[in-house]
Amino acid sequence: MNVIDIFEQLKRLGGLFQHLGIDFAQDADGLSTRMAISPQLQGSPGVAHGGSVMALMDTALGLEAQHRALARGCAVSTVEMKVNFLRPARLGKTLVTRTEVQSEGKSLLVISGSAVEDGSDAPVAFAVGTFNMYKPRGLRMPGDESPTEGTETFYPDPPGNASG
Repeated sequence: MNVIDIFEQLKRLGGLFQHLGIDFAQDADGLSTRMAISPQLQGSPGVAHGGSVMALMDTALGLEAQHRALARGCAVSTVEMKVNFLRPARLGKTLVTRTEVQSEGKSLLVISGSAVEDGSDAPVAFAVGTFNMYKPRGLRMPGDESPTEGTETFYPDPPGNASG
């Protein structure tokens, strides 16, 4: 299983990805996320709430971290994150993210990234996050076909869906 499969499975669970309308892509330039600024995401008239932009940045940086951690059979969690809001994210526009690994240690990853309006080079937000890589205990990693009793799936199927 790769990071795209994990993202799609998490999105099917409902939750924040689905509610915010965050999509994910991998292309020649790397990993990116996208989020349309809909009326439901407004914090002030005509602009996105900072929390929705912060959630997009945490998702973008976290997916880059998870992409790196999968090669080690690890999961990740956010240790800390700082976001600079550089200009308003306008209603009706779509934000696109790009990320870059700044440091990769034994257990910590530092990832930076920015969000721009689609078709623009001017950043709306810039973020730096630190992520902890850990071996999940009591959870089954994607692709592990031999779970032991009492082991839960790391990324479970949505309720009501059969595992494949």
